[in-house]
Amino acid sequence: MTGRQLTRRTFLKGAFAAAGLAPGASPLAKRRGVPLRRGATAADSSRRDERVLIVGAGMSGLAAAAELRELGFADVAILEARDRIGGRLWTDAIGGNIPVDLGASWIHGVDGNPITAIARGNDIATHPTDYDNDVVHFHNAERPSPSAGRALRRFWRLAERQPGTNLQSVYEQLLGIEPLTVPDRRYLDYLLNTIVEHEHAADLRNLSLESIQGGDEYDGHDAVFPGGYGQVADVLGGGLDIRFREAVTEIDYAETDIVLTTAAGATFEATRVVVTVPLGVLKQDLISFLPRLPPRKRGAIDGLEMGVLNKTCLLFDDVFWDNDVELIGYVGARRGQWAEALNLHPYTGHPILMMFNAGAYGARIERLSDQEIVAQAVAALESMYGVIPPPVDALITRWRSDPWARGSYSYVPAGSSYRRYAELGEPVGDKLFFAGEATHVEFPSTVHGAFLSGVRAARQIAALPARGGEGEASNRTRTASSPRLWWARA
Repeated sequence: MTGRQLTRRTFLKGAFAAAGLAPGASPLAKRRGVPLRRGATAADSSRRDERVLIVGAGMSGLAAAAELRELGFADVAILEARDRIGGRLWTDAIGGNIPVDLGASWIHGVDGNPITAIARGNDIATHPTDYDNDVVHFHNAERPSPSAGRALRRFWRLAERQPGTNLQSVYEQLLGIEPLTVPDRRYLDYLLNTIVEHEHAADLRNLSLESIQGGDEYDGHDAVFPGGYGQVADVLGGGLDIRFREAVTEIDYAETDIVLTTAAGATFEATRVVVTVPLGVLKQDLISFLPRLPPRKRGAIDGLEMGVLNKTCLLFDDVFWDNDVELIGYVGARRGQWAEALNLHPYTGHPILMMFNAGAYGARIERLSDQEIVAQAVAALESMYGVIPPPVDALITRWRSDPWARGSYSYVPAGSSYRRYAELGEPVGDKLFFAGEATHVEFPSTVHGAFLSGVRAARQIAALPARGGEGEASNRTRTASSPRLWWARA
């Protein structure tokens, strides 16, 4: 088994192929999202009096605002609940000043990817990830038999016969048909956890073969940002009108002007609104819509789920692990716990491990203290390497508990369909527009999907007939174009 566990849909489809399966093609046409060259509508001067408000300064919100600016809209503002931009794209610092990505880490498929274009056009360094450069450690050195890998192929063949059945049931059927030794079962658990559960941020019981088949991907390798993914958000956010600590709690679109109310009681009026909050926020009804959203939109929200993939980043004084590998796997005694770590030393030159936990276990550890989580991480590392020195610093995510995210990224649960992503991305009349990774049917759960959805929403607004009326000049703080927002000129 190679170390490609952390690739996105490309490797999952490769796993099907390795099993001798030919997963059904997505019923949706394979496209490449929004073209990088903007040959769309340019807004005339009459659009300058239209006020567009964007809810959320994550990647999709920043992309929507930047594209509207490129299209000639002068009165655009973002209302952001946090005190920073980026949303689930979040670069923090460990050890005082070393950048570490606590949210998104990778460009998934660099060829033709708009994030690649932004990085290259703004001299943001990236580093390719070689998923084949890996090592796998086994609990108590209990190595599986040479034939253990065949269990994964048998699992996929069994799943293909019942594509709508949740994968946990398929797993249990497999064990009933072909009982495995303890080491072999643990290895199968590890493979399914890293290939499937980390990919979709959900447990096998929440997924089916049908629900994990869909979407598209860009070609090429994956890449990380040694200086942090936040550099991309900074480029997009340059010069934009962003109002921080403005958590929108109500959107009243019943009348001609749309009225947004925040948790602090402030109100804002707009001609159009782009809603870019994560699916988890929509599912929790943290924003009230007046009138209520249409049944098709509510069905899309109900038909998708928000997964959890949490990170524990540990900084040490020195590298004690396999320094020449990028991905460290751990076949532990307990399924789905501390199964993968990314070695950041080859990318940053610093002795940092980024450890992952997904699904129910990833959510469960959020209730633990930082000290308890670090202790668990160290125990897993000691199972692999013996006694190790204590980390000198740690950063820990709790995406399920985050009030402005309520999870890491979206997935399609068993019994639902990828078409729900398209439905969630549909506008409501000519007033409400929706963007975010959970609204992009081809590239959900990715940064580039979020980016492209924001560009799409901006162009949907630009394609509408202009509405009369003056915007609120008192709320305008900038109209200038930034030379760095060059992807439309790529």
